[in-house]
Amino acid sequence: MRDDKLKNTRILTFLTFLLILLTGILSIYSVRNLNSNVYWTLHTKDVLQLSDELYSSILETESNLRGYSLSSDARFISEYSSRKRVSLKILDSLQRLTTEQTSQQINFQNLRRSIAEKLLLSDSLLKIVRVNDKQRSPEITLIVIRGKEITQNIKDAISKINEEENSFLAKTNTGMHRNLNILPAILLFTTLIGVGAGALSLYSLFQYNKNKVEGDIRIFDYQQQLKDQIQLLYESNKELEQFAYVASHDLQEPLRKITSFSDLLMEQYNSNLDSDGELYLQRIHHSANRMRLLINDLLNYSRVSRIQPIEQLDLKAIIVAVQEDLEIQIKEKNATIEAFNLPLITGNYSEFRQLFQNLISNSLKFAIQGVRPHISISAEDASVEDLKHLAAYDASKKYLSIKVTDNGIGFNQEYADKIFIIFQRLHGRDEYQGTGIGLAICKKITEKYGGTIFARSAPGKGATFVILLPKMGSSAESVH
Repeated sequence: MRDDKLKNTRILTFLTFLLILLTGILSIYSVRNLNSNVYWTLHTKDVLQLSDELYSSILETESNLRGYSLSSDARFISEYSSRKRVSLKILDSLQRLTTEQTSQQINFQNLRRSIAEKLLLSDSLLKIVRVNDKQRSPEITLIVIRGKEITQNIKDAISKINEEENSFLAKTNTGMHRNLNILPAILLFTTLIGVGAGALSLYSLFQYNKNKVEGDIRIFDYQQQLKDQIQLLYESNKELEQFAYVASHDLQEPLRKITSFSDLLMEQYNSNLDSDGELYLQRIHHSANRMRLLINDLLNYSRVSRIQPIEQLDLKAIIVAVQEDLEIQIKEKNATIEAFNLPLITGNYSEFRQLFQNLISNSLKFAIQGVRPHISISAEDASVEDLKHLAAYDASKKYLSIKVTDNGIGFNQEYADKIFIIFQRLHGRDEYQGTGIGLAICKKITEKYGGTIFARSAPGKGATFVILLPKMGSSAESVH
């Protein structure tokens, strides 16, 4: 009987490990697919960016030719030649990126032919303009008309490339979402198998050995193992919380070297570089600065998860300190900031300073051009309508509603939840600088103290950010 139970236990154990192995293989397959989807997503974005840069460069080439024909300024010829070289280099880069896509290569060949014809016509027109042969005016007219047709062909070819890439991006995103949906199910299934295997092992050991003393010892040992596993899981969870902080911190040193050496190159060797080299160096410098900003924001985001000392805080004093930090931006924008009815709260000074600095700088950033920014900060008891936004509402607590209102560009209310998701942006980086982390940090801070943050807005009518927090005396109890 015992041998049969032991045999059954071994069979079930083997099947359990087999299922875990299969789910592990499936997990690896899903992760590899996810990595592939991420790679192709970035690849597609690079193609779209290069195609836009190529079209802009072609237009600048045409603009410089037009400038020379109107002014006879030789500087336009130099810039015309430079933009031609840049256009051809971008074209080569675009070809390399689309090598693996047959349909894109067909579109690309059409694009290359159109650009070659466009540059040939431009060179012909430049020769005529340089000798100032007015008798060839009809020929110039024909060249200009043909040039416009070719420019439209270039635009159409680039549009086809972008359409292909956008279609491919949609498929890639579908695959990415599918893999992201599969992974939690795999992890849940593996966890259930592990829990089931643990329960089965405990039951089998208990049944296999009827001796109470030996059984108690084995049960005690097994319970101790479970405690150790729980402790390991707890420590692993803490390590995961600190992972973003440590990883970002370690990235600072090589980034500082990149920035320092690029600065030295720009200061000492800039005059030795041609226009292409100068352009590449500027891009390196710009990317390094953006990466530094992103790392700093990630560090701030990761710090919110850490346990911080809490104390009684004067919100008015925090707003004054934030105004001092943002003094230059406030003066540049000629902004006014009003704060009234601000109470005392309980929390960590650095976190709440970060919270209000992010909100105020956000209002300054998205000010309407030509309109003097006005930001008002006030506090009152939370209304019933406001409390509907609080998922973790505790009826035993009273809540405070702090409103930060501006007269900026605003946004469509349908995006009110999206703006608090990390890395989510409503505007391109060329329009407004930023990393898409600031408001995510605000949300993380408010939720850490048992509250939340939400926004009300409309395009062109400013925005109001509402912070809900338990009143002083209960905030500290919700900090984990």
